[in-house]
Amino acid sequence: MQANSAFRNVSLFSFFWALSILVSKMAFLAGAAPMSFTIQSAFVALLVLSLMVLPKIYTQLIALPKSVVWGLLLANAIHFGVGGFFSNAGVALTSAVNAGFLVKFALVTTIILAWIFLKEKMTWVKALAALAMILGSFLISTKGQPIIPQVGDFLLILACFSWSAANILVRRAIKDTPVSGDLVSFLRPVAGIPVLLFFALLAPFYPTQVQNVFAADYFDLRFYPYVFVGGILSALVWIFLNRTLKVATASYMTMMSMMTSVFVAILAVLVLGETIVLAQILGGVLTILAGIITHYAGVAKK
Repeated sequence: MQANSAFRNVSLFSFFWALSILVSKMAFLAGAAPMSFTIQSAFVALLVLSLMVLPKIYTQLIALPKSVVWGLLLANAIHFGVGGFFSNAGVALTSAVNAGFLVKFALVTTIILAWIFLKEKMTWVKALAALAMILGSFLISTKGQPIIPQVGDFLLILACFSWSAANILVRRAIKDTPVSGDLVSFLRPVAGIPVLLFFALLAPFYPTQVQNVFAADYFDLRFYPYVFVGGILSALVWIFLNRTLKVATASYMTMMSMMTSVFVAILAVLVLGETIVLAQILGGVLTILAGIITHYAGVAKK
């Protein structure tokens, strides 16, 4: 399989994302605060990317027009900074079940924005595959139980729009251009960390539940093993996400990344000893079948 294969890159992106979710959950079970863990992991990711990626892309970075660099910084600030703020605030104001499902809504927002701004085709096959993936994700996340709308759900939908908009900007910037996906990955923590820290400074002005999320001890180093592994995984997630966007459509990237739900479910059973029910198995089968259809329907190129 070629190194620049869309399927290879999106599979690695989804797998490392699932591992990242697993490590994060283990850290939270151990007592780590979500926001401090996120920020600390981002600094580790920046260090990893500086060692792995910066030497290769430095010449390209300094040669890029300033307008392109600022555009990429904006995209990454929106993705990691604004999206991170809305997702953390949303999780604080809704149930875990709602959050687990609604973050997958990025599939819908990405397909719609890619259709409008990137002129990616909207076909019946793509629409049906996306619908099957959403249903599969719903069954995996909620075990088939209905969800009750809560205030934080709206913020999670805004987070999805933020992630989708950023991915659209990145795809537009690197499609058929010399700009590499690795360069975009390096700029993610560079642009995102200051934005998240800015939102953290505003914590006293948030509702109490949201304050509790952002008013964390960012110098608490008790969970450094999880932070270190989480940072490495974050770097790998960003690398393979942006490598996918370099060679495939934004729709393909977000649709195929729904496989993450399946990986997470399997890892949760194997590592955390969680159990799965029939509805989750059905959701996994639906997601896998829809992924196969997506891959062979040529969504990666149109």
